[in-house]
Amino acid sequence: MQSMRSDERKELKIEKTRGFTLIELLIAIALSSIILLVVLAVINQVFIRSQGGSETFRAQTDAAAVMHRMTKEIRQAIKMVNAQAQTITFQEYVNAADTAPSQVRFYLDSTTLKRGEIPASGSPPNYTYNPANETIKILAFNVINGAQRIFSYYDQNGTQLLTPFTLGSITLVGVELTFSQINNPQPFRVQTKVQLRLNKTNL
Repeated sequence: MQSMRSDERKELKIEKTRGFTLIELLIAIALSSIILLVVLAVINQVFIRSQGGSETFRAQTDAAAVMHRMTKEIRQAIKMVNAQAQTITFQEYVNAADTAPSQVRFYLDSTTLKRGEIPASGSPPNYTYNPANETIKILAFNVINGAQRIFSYYDQNGTQLLTPFTLGSITLVGVELTFSQINNPQPFRVQTKVQLRLNKTNL
């Protein structure tokens, strides 16, 4: 009798130390999954913020390059042709070796900033510029100025010119671009002003 009870106790002891039940295993898996999701969410936020910082740096670099090109060309304009809120057109010698000025325009096409260039035709001083000969280059994407003006115009005293105004009264051009960013909720804005050499009088 005692040996039988001893065997029963051994069996009970073995049953008690068999391991996790199915419910316990499911609970452990659920908890592990929750912890894993939290960790992944944190890692994802860190990654997004890192991407946002990189994107802002690229936006700043690209914007600086675009602004440098635009201001350089606007500054060396020899004649203003058109001056509006979303587009500016002028004539300039694009290259130092050019014998005739080209007609250049900067303009916003939806959210794409573009540069158009038309070479001169005919003989001086009566050059003509055929729109069919215009070559278009993309300067920047994701420009979201929308109805907000890109170009502002000022006279020699720094007073902003309001429509209508004469092209000859422009001595200073303000340029402002707003870029959208995928990983940053706030858009990136860059602005500058450039003095026109052709109408500058305060040397």
